[in-house]
Amino acid sequence: MEENKDYRVHRSGDLSEGYKLRVEHTVSCENMDISPLIAQGAETIQTIRQDSIEGEKKAYDIVVAAAKQWEQQAAVTQRLDRALAYLRTPEVKHTGNSWQPFSNNNGWMEISNRVYKMFCRIREDTRYDREIKQSVPVAWYVTWDLYLNSPREGYSIHLAGQDKKRYTDKAAAEKYLDGRKKAYSHLFAEISPPIPKEHENCFTVNGVLLPGYTVEGREPVKPDHAAEVSESAIPAPGKEEKPSVLGKLSASRAQEKAAAEAKAPTKRKEDMQI
Repeated sequence: MEENKDYRVHRSGDLSEGYKLRVEHTVSCENMDISPLIAQGAETIQTIRQDSIEGEKKAYDIVVAAAKQWEQQAAVTQRLDRALAYLRTPEVKHTGNSWQPFSNNNGWMEISNRVYKMFCRIREDTRYDREIKQSVPVAWYVTWDLYLNSPREGYSIHLAGQDKKRYTDKAAAEKYLDGRKKAYSHLFAEISPPIPKEHENCFTVNGVLLPGYTVEGREPVKPDHAAEVSESAIPAPGKEEKPSVLGKLSASRAQEKAAAEAKAPTKRKEDMQI
């Protein structure tokens, strides 16, 4: 809230770079002395009011033009942000196609590369034997899962798996798990295997495939990280600048003031305080 001599104004707004612009101004003249205006008569006031409205419209047009200028610049900012998001996507972590303990978490093991990751474990279930007074194994539960190993958060899609498959023979459980490992071993033969075409989006950022990846059935494309931005997209230093919004507004106000002074009677100019 800002207090002026004849009115109060409330200003609000925000700028989300490259996305959103919001500006709102509200004017209140509740405590303004209108006695000098009343003396001018309704017809004269109506004429002056129409001139004032025309001035408002001109100022509004300038604001709209400035908003359009912002739109163009915001599109440049957003394009740059999208390129930065691509370049700043971190390299995905992996085990280099070797089985390793997964965070030492209750027997879990992991194997992974730049495209796939697989987890597995065999959990032993026991019961207490009162005759021998110790716990003895009674079952083994096999769990395994295969995922995409996407560098994008939330895109590591579950591809296959089995939860708590029960065996009463440990050797049978181990044989089953070894069979699952062998069945998917071809996915862990290279560090960056081809991406299934249906999951290409998990390895692209803003429509561009991340570096070092290939898609099944498609020739590898060498990405150009130094993508050029056209001169029309980003204003170059030294180019002729367009008149500023404030300059346009000031010029418009000066023209209105000169026209009003030439048009209005001297008495009215002296008595009115708007």
